[in-house]
Amino acid sequence: MKRFISFSGGVESTTMCVLFGDKADAIFADTGFEHSQLYDRIKLVEDWVRNFHGNDFKVHLVKNDKHASLPEYILESKFYPSYQSRFCTRMFKIEPIDDFLEQFKDEGVELMIGLNADEIDQRTGNHGNKSFVKYSYPLADKGITREGGKTILRRAGLLPQFPAYMQRGGCVGCYYKSRKEYEAMALLNPDEFKIVEDLENAIQDERKEFFSILEKVSMRQIRQGVSNMLFKPEEIYPVINNASKCGVFCNR
Repeated sequence: MKRFISFSGGVESTTMCVLFGDKADAIFADTGFEHSQLYDRIKLVEDWVRNFHGNDFKVHLVKNDKHASLPEYILESKFYPSYQSRFCTRMFKIEPIDDFLEQFKDEGVELMIGLNADEIDQRTGNHGNKSFVKYSYPLADKGITREGGKTILRRAGLLPQFPAYMQRGGCVGCYYKSRKEYEAMALLNPDEFKIVEDLENAIQDERKEFFSILEKVSMRQIRQGVSNMLFKPEEIYPVINNASKCGVFCNR
């Protein structure tokens, strides 16, 4: 049986790589809309596991095979994901992983899901429902809580250290990000912020009613609002190493 770890870059999925990287590779569903720090983290974790376990551990990056990226699909359809329509998770996270696992159908697959002992009774994670896949929850089975995972990662030097605009993880232009996170991105990472602002502007239709990713405020307004702030960004937007609970694909 082939074994894979569902990797998001957060506490739980990284803990599984540390503990089980000698028995399984990892899978990361790449939407093509990820923060640059996340790609850096994938390499960091990959290198650490290889050095620690002395193997050829790999984080497999899988993508939607019909669309080059989530932003490309958004531009084509002029339709942005939202709380009511979370097609981004289904099309660019769940389905690419299911398609990747299909090649191991005959021998069987175990997909290790990063839910900790604190939350196992609350939810089962976001994933497909393939009959040939065994979905397991090794952290919960071993009684490892979120704090336990953090302890493991501190000792390994792998506790996530993300900037403030990645507090909830997710894609560069995730609708789950708060206004404060987008303000932090506009200040700390203006290049990625511009990608979101340009995408928001590009998908407007002929209704003469501006669509904004966040309710009641556009990316342009956020950028203009932070342009004259009288402080250094690092003084008020610290690095996040204690983000909110991480789901299978992001911190939600």
